[in-house]
Amino acid sequence: MSEWLLAEASPLFSMFGDPRPGHGLMGVSDPDVHLRDGTWTMFLGAFTTRFVVRIVEARLPADAAITDDSWNLIIDRRKRAVELGAPPDRRAWDAAGMHTPSYVKGPDVERIYYAGRGSRKITGPDSRYAIGCLEHRDGAWHRLPGPVLTGDAARPSALEPLVLHADGRWRMWFLSAIGETGRGEQPDYELRYTESDDGIRWEAPETFATLEEGFFDNAVSSRAEGWRMVLARGTNLYGTTPFPGQGLWLTEAATLGERAAWSPLRRLLDTDTGAEDWYAAGVCGPAMVAESDTLHVFATGTHTPTPWWRAALSRLRARRRPPAPSPYFLTTGRFTFHRV
Repeated sequence: MSEWLLAEASPLFSMFGDPRPGHGLMGVSDPDVHLRDGTWTMFLGAFTTRFVVRIVEARLPADAAITDDSWNLIIDRRKRAVELGAPPDRRAWDAAGMHTPSYVKGPDVERIYYAGRGSRKITGPDSRYAIGCLEHRDGAWHRLPGPVLTGDAARPSALEPLVLHADGRWRMWFLSAIGETGRGEQPDYELRYTESDDGIRWEAPETFATLEEGFFDNAVSSRAEGWRMVLARGTNLYGTTPFPGQGLWLTEAATLGERAAWSPLRRLLDTDTGAEDWYAAGVCGPAMVAESDTLHVFATGTHTPTPWWRAALSRLRARRRPPAPSPYFLTTGRFTFHRV
């Protein structure tokens, strides 16, 4: 496998500093980047000023290069970010949150898979995440009424989907968990893989990455020799010590499928040493765009642990607006690697 060196780390949307997403959003995460209808398009999970998490869209200007970085959120007449396929009422299974979008174009259909949550709990077994789906029809995104994949009795949450359509089948990697990691807890994450004929009814999943490996989510893209995958862990949101090493890992395969087909993992990005503050506590939610000997990974970084009051004071001293109150700060950005 080739060696890759980090050439650039560019913040795009920040909760902590600048640039901020604005347009009714306090923060965004889990970027999913695709060239759609000739325009670079990014789908994101977004925390709104109404204190809910929804899916939004940003685009680069027409004909812009992927490194342009001038992403513009799609907004409505009130200049607020348009929420894609929002639940119709508070009783919906995903009313409390929709995040980690995964766009895929299949035969005669465009879909966005996402992680949804109905409970106010965001960690632990009561959070109960499941995976839902939006379909693009008549120029708009329409939400399917129920989840397409749920957890099981032992691991009740299914989240962080990554979906492809390849070789005539729908393929999904997703996180199987008791719940997301809370303050002071250690990760308990298992990455699973499943396939489907229609993208709605999924086969019994198999383990792709073990609890010991602790991967949270991944990205997959095609290449001349087959496939490339980037994996990430779930970031150290609360500054827990000790905590598993953070960063990005890379693997390649000639064909899609079970884990044995993939090459041994190699670390692509080590955020534990020498990282900038905006991603020093790890990165997650990767998306990947390859250009010859260049690899662009879009991901969300967690800022080195900083109390809100200290961050606010620092911003005020610099005559800048303080960040929104939060136990942690996220920044979505672009990491560009060059092949040696």
